[in-house]
Amino acid sequence: MAGKSLAGFCFILLLLFVAQEMVVQSEAATCENLADTYRGPCFTTGSCDDHCKNKEHLLSGRCRDDFRCWCTRNC
Repeated sequence: MAGKSLAGFCFILLLLFVAQEMVVQSEAATCENLADTYRGPCFTTGSCDDHCKNKEHLLSGRCRDDFRCWCTRNC
């Protein structure tokens, strides 16, 4: 009887693990685009992130090596 209970418990754990993996793989893809309305060179990621979230209503933003603000959005 104990063997059947252990097998059932392992099966339930396996189902939970598989279901969790399926959720992780279904996350939305993101794309980066140059910010439309950000003006001037981008030195601090904080100002770019704030601009992208509040002015352009996107997910986030960051400064890149080219000193321009790039916003992240769902593709």
